[in-house]
Amino acid sequence: MIRTPLKTGALLAALAVPLAPLSAAEVNESVCGASPGGLWSLVGAGLDAALKAEAPGSVMTYQTSSGGLANVVQVKNGACAFGMANDGDLAFAKAGTEPFKAPVEGLQAIAVLYDWAPVWWIARADVAEEYGLESLADIAQKKPPLRIVFNRKGLLTSAITESTLEALGVTIADVEEWGGSVQFQASGEQTDLMINGRADLLANTLFEGHRSFAEMTAATPLKLLSVPDDAAAAVIEKYSLKPWTISAEANPGGDEAVKTVTTSIILFADASMDEETAYTVTKAMLDNPDKMAAVSAAMQRFTPEGMKDQSVIEFHPGALRAYREAGLM
Repeated sequence: MIRTPLKTGALLAALAVPLAPLSAAEVNESVCGASPGGLWSLVGAGLDAALKAEAPGSVMTYQTSSGGLANVVQVKNGACAFGMANDGDLAFAKAGTEPFKAPVEGLQAIAVLYDWAPVWWIARADVAEEYGLESLADIAQKKPPLRIVFNRKGLLTSAITESTLEALGVTIADVEEWGGSVQFQASGEQTDLMINGRADLLANTLFEGHRSFAEMTAATPLKLLSVPDDAAAAVIEKYSLKPWTISAEANPGGDEAVKTVTTSIILFADASMDEETAYTVTKAMLDNPDKMAAVSAAMQRFTPEGMKDQSVIEFHPGALRAYREAGLM
């Protein structure tokens, strides 16, 4: 065989030709969220936009659902590749706490989508002044006949708020015995009850600057009640929550900061998901946080650094690879 030597100049020229950057493989999957038109649907749209920017031709289809608890089942059954759930939902699934009959294995985190919707305890200022209420501990001590409205029964938010009072030794039966009442209503109905003077204390998870604050303050002055440290610690442990302080600037009823707790919304998948898919979806959000933040004013705090801030369930290996490459782990 005759070998023809490659001249040095030609070799260098060949090596100098730039290689086209490798594009991420297309991903065509679905994510189970909650109701259509809510924030989770907007977050789903942001996820789709980020994925398209990262891997052109990709599609992330948002699928409506009844929420995080249902999404655990949907992901395990293969109805959706990804799901959104509260940290407490995933903690209950992992432990096999009701409504789950046994521990759910193989749930793995992709990213924290947001963790800035804290629990607000909003009282009518006149009622708070009448009974001397500054924190939830005052309810336990002074036993006022409050008309309390929690979010809908069966939602994590209502479970957290009811458990917070229970951590202080206050049950629904106690409130009723003191001459008060407890209702479970959707967010819009909660606001209406406060505006119409048919509720004294509202408890719900809300974003800072939520429009309901302006609606309620237009009808009546408000007073935020703080969550005592021991009650906060109890629900943080039970529901895998985080401590939170509502800033003085965000307080619609005063000029002081108020302690409470906050929930996290986590994007998760089953452990059977292939590593490359989990990696691409995670990297899409890391590389395109503007796509996630643009879907709503409520999402403007979204940052890559916050995506890894959870310890409820282990991270998927594909997500871990993306975080390590980004220098975040």
